[in-house]
Amino acid sequence: MPIPRSLRPACWATLAKRLGIPREEIPGRWQDYRSFLDLFTRPLPEGSRPLPEGHAWLSPADGKVEEAGGLTPEGSWWIKGTPYANSELLPGTTGLALGGYQAVQIYLSPRDYHRYHAPCAMEVLEAHTGAGGLQPVDPALVRPSMKVLARNRRIFLHCRSDEGSPFFMLFVGALNVGGMRFLFDPTLGRPPWRDGRRHYDPPPRLEAGEEMGQFELGSTILMVVPPERRLLLAAGNPCRAREPLFSGGPETEH
Repeated sequence: MPIPRSLRPACWATLAKRLGIPREEIPGRWQDYRSFLDLFTRPLPEGSRPLPEGHAWLSPADGKVEEAGGLTPEGSWWIKGTPYANSELLPGTTGLALGGYQAVQIYLSPRDYHRYHAPCAMEVLEAHTGAGGLQPVDPALVRPSMKVLARNRRIFLHCRSDEGSPFFMLFVGALNVGGMRFLFDPTLGRPPWRDGRRHYDPPPRLEAGEEMGQFELGSTILMVVPPERRLLLAAGNPCRAREPLFSGGPETEH
């Protein structure tokens, strides 16, 4: 719902202060933001966050690193105290060798920048849609039995880096957060929500740090990365889009 233009400066300044959003991270004038959603899906300020040099993979989003875990010998993933079968978490990956892969969960709170970016130069091979519910994903509210990564509304991307390594990104909706947008496929993540699979031929290509899309309010992203990548941050630390999150890779191995 649009806010009257005359009320926007006071309304948005109060909200930003309450949530802890620094003013310098909100580009433009308060009057430019017509609604609550406009403010939460704001772009980065122009010229901010230049891409780093080197071969690190980047964080796809602002948020907090909540969990990092690997594939168990039994073939399941253990994330935030919850076991997930590979078929629940990574649809369409049957037959792929995923030993040594690491799953890293990033939680976006209401204060965070809500657009997501490519972690590396990459192609999107497939997208799977899960038309689930909208349970909360706030770590303080989630119980293991809720299995939100498999039961909430979600978009799963099967990707391939320029190095040829398969990796995966899972975008999970949350309470009051049903909308997701993807610039490479404008209908992906939009109503009506149905379980389904899309195969891209040719696959959309994105450069490292390129904007991929946005959540319409906060949520969570799960990245599943190959063994040669090493997480740079411990669980509980904040991460920022377009800044290094994973080191290593074939080009840095000696």
